[in-house]
Amino acid sequence: MAEGMTNKAIAERLVIAPRTVEGHVEHIRDKLGFNSRAQIAAWTVENQADG
Repeated sequence: MAEGMTNKAIAERLVIAPRTVEGHVEHIRDKLGFNSRAQIAAWTVENQADG
């Protein structure tokens, strides 16, 4: 998501259904208390470990 990939692109890369990706994204949003994919992407970039 931090790379700006769509659910379809993520699903193709992971060889899973796009609906499965949607469910995972929803769970991540809920767990982090976010309202959008953009917030997840920003959080991911900010919290990436160096190296």
